[in-house]
Amino acid sequence: MKKTLLFAVILWSYSLATMAQAVLVPLTTEQRSQVGTNYRIAATIAAVSLPFFDDFATVNTSPDPARWINGGVFINNRFAFEPPTKNVATFDGLNAAGQPYLANATSPGPSDTLTSQPVRLGALSPSDSVYLSFYWQAGGLGSVPLKTVENAFYLVLEFKDNAGNWQQVWRQNATGQASGFTQVFVGLKDARYFHNDFQFRFRNIGRRSGLQDIWNLDYVELDKNRRKGVNTTRDIAISKPVTPLLKNYTAMPVHQFLEDPAAALADTVSATVNNLGNVPGAISWRGFLKRANSATADTFLVEQGLIPANVRQYKIAGKPTIAKIALPSESFSLVHGFRLNTREQNPLQAANDTTFRVTTFADYFAFDDGSAEAGFGYPAEGNTTQVALRYELAKPDQVRGFRIYFPRVGTSTEGRILSARIWEDANGLPGRVLHQENFEVKYTEGNNEFYEVEFSEPVSVKDIFYLGWSQPANQFIVFGFDRNTNTPNSRYLWNSQSNWHPDTFLEGAVMMRPLMTGLALGIEDEDPVAATIELYPNPTTGMVQLSGPYKALTVFDITGRQVHRQQRNTSVNSVDLRHLPAGMYTFRIETGKKIITKKLIITL
Repeated sequence: MKKTLLFAVILWSYSLATMAQAVLVPLTTEQRSQVGTNYRIAATIAAVSLPFFDDFATVNTSPDPARWINGGVFINNRFAFEPPTKNVATFDGLNAAGQPYLANATSPGPSDTLTSQPVRLGALSPSDSVYLSFYWQAGGLGSVPLKTVENAFYLVLEFKDNAGNWQQVWRQNATGQASGFTQVFVGLKDARYFHNDFQFRFRNIGRRSGLQDIWNLDYVELDKNRRKGVNTTRDIAISKPVTPLLKNYTAMPVHQFLEDPAAALADTVSATVNNLGNVPGAISWRGFLKRANSATADTFLVEQGLIPANVRQYKIAGKPTIAKIALPSESFSLVHGFRLNTREQNPLQAANDTTFRVTTFADYFAFDDGSAEAGFGYPAEGNTTQVALRYELAKPDQVRGFRIYFPRVGTSTEGRILSARIWEDANGLPGRVLHQENFEVKYTEGNNEFYEVEFSEPVSVKDIFYLGWSQPANQFIVFGFDRNTNTPNSRYLWNSQSNWHPDTFLEGAVMMRPLMTGLALGIEDEDPVAATIELYPNPTTGMVQLSGPYKALTVFDITGRQVHRQQRNTSVNSVDLRHLPAGMYTFRIETGKKIITKKLIITL
């Protein structure tokens, strides 16, 4: 497999000399909800009658309760590599709420369990040729299950007999290597399984302290009149989701995008399709693009084709265009994707025929998709290590700060001091330092929540610039890392043993996002209006007075989320924030020549 699928396990007994490259570590918590969004089209189909089918494409986060009793598995499209269909059930060391079963545990134990609802098999017998089939994968884009001499790490399938006892019928021991998806057929050959309270369940045995020893499960089918190894279903489905709309980013500032939209858009967007049946299938597909929350969409692609039998990763692609979409000058989002028309009769298979992605145009650049699958660290020998992320501008701009995500992994590093840096470009590598400013490692309340660092003054940049950090080489600081998006030659590393060089070892994106002002003026430009801007009282209970002329203001919470925005009203100088909870907020005040930032505390 071309992707790098091996996680590094960091032990401080190792010499830092062995760490010539950046490394990934498993996360110890995940943002999960115990109630998933159910998109099931045919709610009247009974999951407890044959045929039993689920490819997990109808839900997010949690399995469909009409079919499953969940014991901690996570439904997602993030941790699988080239799955049969777009969602999988992931087994790891976290419970349904995303917390470890046993913090800091290193020895294996029972972790996630996925149990079917009772299935009525009392009217059948072994002669009805009942088979359960499924696809499994070890590791995927997550932590690979460990191989031990005792085979202590494994995934197991069990059947419940007519006495209520669970019987092991299949087991896959960990090999210590990431795998592709493998299909398994298990026949019900014993009469004790043919009763009206029959159930089956999958369990994983692994480390119970985080996102470790991952197994992925997909496309579960239980039915009669089947033959081992023979798929009778006709299902052509999305596997890999649609690629980003933008050429180099997952999000970008609206003013940078509008300067040259054609240059910013990807040349093509694509997804992959699998034919899970034994016969070719004639289908059509459509590529669409629209404003978020719009009822109408523009079609940029209409094609049809014959998808070969059993084909995997069949690519569909098209060139997106925004010519027919009215774009505002303020923040907005676009939705793009593909929809297959497979003419399949099973309504449960319709959910795996669509893929879409949302792209935000606001005031920041992003390489990541907003969710971390791992932690990124770069310790080494010497005094200092540096990491720089490369950004290309359509027009000169200013960096006012950045958003960054630190996951809680291992010993807390909260409060450690790092140095944020901005470099200009020097022949394709970070060059002269334009700005540096210390900031603290901070943990946010929730997982995948960024916190915002505001520079003392905006930093003027043009053409190509780099944003990153410098840290003590002997400290292991963990940054959020998205493994599902990758922009080559966008991340550069430096340590005392080597000069700047691209990180070609790890595929993915560090979760650090530069915040842009949209103004090209340098910090040396004087703006007499700025001196007249005052914000009071501070602290406040919610009603704020803003003196001095301004054009617009935007308010952000501590995580960098926009919570209020208003244009100047010459007759009203007040700002009503009584709808916001108590806490620290950042005001971004635009004068027309300069961006002014001020902090405000709201009390109860």
